Parts: sequence; C-alpha cells; structure tokens
Amino acid sequence: MAEGAQGSMLDVDFGTFPFVTSSNTISAGVCTGLGIAPQKIKEVFGVSKAYCTRVGSGPFPTELHDATGELIRKIGSEFGSTTGRPRRCGWIDLVSLQFACMINGVTQIIMTKTDILDSLPELKVCTAFNVDGKEENCVPFQMHGLNIEPVYKSFEGWQTDITAIDNYAGLPTKMKEYINYINTHLKVPVKYISNGPGRDQIVVA
Repeated sequence: MAEGAQGSMLDVDFGTFPFVTSSNTISAGVCTGLGIAPQKIKEVFGVSKAYCTRVGSGPFPTELHDATGELIRKIGSEFGSTTGRPRRCGWIDLVSLQFACMINGVTQIIMTKTDILDSLPELKVCTAFNVDGKEENCVPFQMHGLNIEPVYKSFEGWQTDITAIDNYAGLPTKMKEYINYINTHLKVPVKYISNGPGRDQIVVA
C-alpha cells in the first residue's frame, strides 16, 4: 500500500499550473517515485472531502467567501497543521473531482468529513463550469486567468448528527441522495464514508 500526499490539482504536470508543487502527486507517482510497475497497481482509492478546500493561491471556482464558508472552516478545523493558516473552503467540485478520478485511475472513493455538513440547511454541488460565458464539463487546460463560474445543483441538507451512525442504512435519506448523485455523476463509487475523526467512524456503503 502506498499513500500519497497533497491533492491531485497540485500535480506538477496535471495540476492548476503555476499553482502547483514540484512533484507528481497523482497515483502514477508511485511508479516513478517508488519503482512500482504499473501492472502491479490493482486498486486506487481516491480520498475526497465532502466539500472542497485549498491552501494558498490558485483557482478555486467553488470557493465560498461568506458565512457558510467560514462555518465550514470553523466546524471542520480547516487550518494548516503546521502554519495554522486558514484553508479556503467551498462546495464540492465534481468537474475537478472527475478529472482527478480520470488521471489517477480511481476505482473507489473514500469521502471524509461528511459530518462537517450536518448543520447546513442547503448543500451545493458544482456540476459544470461556465468559462467566459460557455458551459464546460471539463477542467480547462489553463484555469489561471479565466473567468470561471460554477454551475450548481442544490440539495437539501440532512441537518442530523451522523457521528454515531455505523452503517449505511442508518444514514439520513437526504445524505444518501447527496452521495448517490456524486456516485452517478462521477461513475466511481463512494465506498467508504467518514463521519467523524475517530478510527471507528467509517461507514461502508
């Protein structure tokens, strides 16, 4: 098992250049960095929060500059572990997530921090980008400098404390609708759902 660090959109080759790191953060980095042959990789687990965050500069179409974004930051403790710098927070971006699934060859998704959304009355999911007036369903080759507006689909929040739930059947119906939509859109299953910071707070879908 190999665990990567940093997000796919920071990949030096496929990320949001020039706001990237100096190495390959996608799954292929296991081959070049550790010398593992490609045919030895059988499963790729993609880890994604139930919302979106970014540290530092760079394009972030779904970023929230309002009280909702601040609430997610506060409840989710979205501050840099070393610097304490506040992370930028926003709605989940399925355009970028679908791109990340493609370039990583993701076979199943682990969705984390779903409990952070427990109190929100409404949730939004970015399904496309409006790029300079034209709707696009893919990540632009160069995002920097473009006028990108997210196209959203709205969902009712579940407004239920899910931290004690230990099985998929027990999750709120509205939460299942949110996750099922993501499954359908990405065509990659969300197989594990983290509903708290504890090691035992994981629900298998």
